[in-house]
Amino acid sequence: MMWQTVAVELGVCAWVIVLLVRDIFTKATSVAKPWKLALAGLVALAAILWWQQPYIGSPSDPMFTLDRFAWTFKAFFLITTAVVVLMTRAYTRHLAANVGEFYLLVFCALLGMLTLASVRDLLLLFVGLELLTFSLYVMVAYLKQEAASIEAGMKYLVIGSVSSGLLVYGISLLYGASGTTSFAGLRQAFAGGPLPPMATAGLLLVMAGLGFKVAAVPFHLWVPDVYEGAPTPVAALLSVGSKMAGVVALLRLLYGAFLPAQAIWSPVLAVLAAATILYGNLAALPQTNIKRLLGYSSIGHAGYLLMGLSTATASGASAIGFYLLAYMVSNLAVFFVVVVASEALESDHLDAYNGLARRSPMLAATMFVGLLSLAGVPPLAGFVGKLLVLLATVRTGRLWLALIGAANVAVSLYYYLMVVKRMYAGTPSSNTPIAVDGLTKATLFALLIAILAIGVFSQPSLELASSAAASLLQ
Repeated sequence: MMWQTVAVELGVCAWVIVLLVRDIFTKATSVAKPWKLALAGLVALAAILWWQQPYIGSPSDPMFTLDRFAWTFKAFFLITTAVVVLMTRAYTRHLAANVGEFYLLVFCALLGMLTLASVRDLLLLFVGLELLTFSLYVMVAYLKQEAASIEAGMKYLVIGSVSSGLLVYGISLLYGASGTTSFAGLRQAFAGGPLPPMATAGLLLVMAGLGFKVAAVPFHLWVPDVYEGAPTPVAALLSVGSKMAGVVALLRLLYGAFLPAQAIWSPVLAVLAAATILYGNLAALPQTNIKRLLGYSSIGHAGYLLMGLSTATASGASAIGFYLLAYMVSNLAVFFVVVVASEALESDHLDAYNGLARRSPMLAATMFVGLLSLAGVPPLAGFVGKLLVLLATVRTGRLWLALIGAANVAVSLYYYLMVVKRMYAGTPSSNTPIAVDGLTKATLFALLIAILAIGVFSQPSLELASSAAASLLQ
């Protein structure tokens, strides 16, 4: 394997060392801003990723590849991490003297996500997933002075450990049935006929382990409590980065190794998609905490992603790519507002958002557009994403599943608009304006433009998603 294909991953390792050295030799009381160093590292990684383009599709290792699919999602992961780093600027008083170590964990989680984008082997898939998950375990419980954060970390650790056990057991069964852990080897081993029972059990267990990362029913029980108790930037990373990484891993596994066995896993995913969409959206209706509401919303979006996965088609894979892009910019915009607003409001309760538009029109407008995009209102990015997933599902003959997805658009619109109603029609507890600094305004404005541009001028994003899906299926 050429070193150029792993240049971004090597860059992350190098920057972890830089952050570690900085944290060792810089006093906790220093005025140095570690977020600036973290952001500089992400800019450097983006430059390396851009430089890697000529090496896309070059000869690669059986365990690791750099194709258009991997390159595209690595770009998504870098964007997500950069926005999360910017979120932490408004959250550093909670992280206190341990903020340097926090960014180390963020980069370790990024390394896990980048690895999953290029994975072509079950063992490397496990390594990448655990690197991401172990970093998140610590970050979720990072607010040691808050009982809710410790509780969230414990719940995430316990349920995550069970899912890791399922994953390892499934990998062992697949290896026992095929004698290999590489995706190409698995596809070749089972190309001659139906999957043997041992391989079927192994595949379902691996899917269960990855279902935890995606937050699909019935592997969703950790989501609301963890989102509520975790630091808000970590909840954003869980909602966007971790979910995206889980979907990417499922795409790599199912489309890269088990596409001929779609008769087994496609109906399973269709049923899970229906259950996940229904549960996530219906459970969000009575929520009174903004982070719990977004947690249940995240479960609902996992259902739409599983719907696209269940199609087992190129159009379904392309729809997932577009959906993830739209979900990324929309959800990051909403979570950014939650970080900034919650610091000023000193509460995550929905009542605290009453009259937000009077105190900060910028925050309210960003939340409004982001929520409408998540609901799937035209002409925003989320509308196109949901439309593509529904169309891909209809083409496979699962009209019942598409109808469930379409009906739940209305359900999600209801609880999203309840938040909007509070912001614009509610009476604020205080008339003091909420200060928003220039960099935060610029980031929110960029996310707003992205939500609108991806929805209105969708063709470039569609071509990006289609090219990524095409390379996945080669």
